[in-house]
This record gives sequence, C-alpha cells and structure tokens, in this order.
Amino acid sequence: MHNAVFTRSFSQDVKDIKKDKVLFNRLKKKIDEILENPEHYPLKKYNLKGKRGAHVGSYVIIFEVEGKDIVFLKFKHHDYAYE
Repeated sequence: MHNAVFTRSFSQDVKDIKKDKVLFNRLKKKIDEILENPEHYPLKKYNLKGKRGAHVGSYVIIFEVEGKDIVFLKFKHHDYAYE
C-alpha cells in the first residue's frame, strides 16, 4: 500500500466540502481505493500531463504517484478541476 501525502491546496478543497457528509465519505472511500491501486486511474494529458485523476460524483481528485507516495493535489468540481 502507498503512503498518502496531501497538499495544502487539496486539504483546503476538502475543507470546503466537509459539510456534505455523503460526498466526504465517498471521497474517503475513493482515496483508499487510489492508495491500493493508483495505476488503475488514467494518466491525464495537456496541462496535467503525468498526473492521474479519479471521479467522485461530479468532482475530480487529481493526484500523482511519486515512488511509494501518492500526492493528492486537487479535489475540485469537474468544471474547475482541469484549469
């Protein structure tokens, strides 16, 4: 299993949705799935080249794999995740 590293930006994004318990619980479950098998999620292109993404409803988790660490970069609504 990999180690989770959360950036300040990711933590702030999560803080913004913590009031939505259903979404927050789905996010925690998806993070566990990513930590088990990060290669399952597709590589992104263009300005997110080298990073991976996973959907949680209409939100997207953007992360990258660095050895045994999974660095969680962003958790944004799909409309804003790719900016």
